[in-house]
Amino acid sequence: MTKIEYGFTDSPFGELIVARTWDGICDLQFLDHNRMETIHELARRWGEYTPTTQSDTMAHTVERVIFEGYDHALKLDLWGTDFQKVVWQEVMRIPFGQTASYQEIADRVGNPRGVRAVASAVARNPVAMLVPCHRVVHSDGTTGEYHWGRELKQKLIAWERTRLADRQ
Repeated sequence: MTKIEYGFTDSPFGELIVARTWDGICDLQFLDHNRMETIHELARRWGEYTPTTQSDTMAHTVERVIFEGYDHALKLDLWGTDFQKVVWQEVMRIPFGQTASYQEIADRVGNPRGVRAVASAVARNPVAMLVPCHRVVHSDGTTGEYHWGRELKQKLIAWERTRLADRQ
């Protein structure tokens, strides 16, 4: 049985829940329903009887790393298939403020005909923003779908580009 610690924090784009195991961040998502529903969903994902404890401090640290540029290394504990993990590692290579297409990711992981498999792996990403799946778009540049809505995906991409331009 894996012990999960979770916490809540606000971000410029809404409230987040962050969960971690002893090995690292395992779940990060925007809240799209109430906290209790999200906690129950988290427990179902990690095991019906998974003991959990709350740590908003941990969640605030993650929020500061993502949105404020706080220099702190975050370990990830990614659970998925080998293919999903390869795709997620490739998605993490997309530079801040830039995008890559599903086709480009498929090519980079050595499966150029596997665009749908890549899209499926991206959709199952358990740690929003840390595995920046919002940076993956269609080949024609349209944003495509996002678990929390296309509008949020567009806002995240625009926010990153603005931040990048401000740094230069």
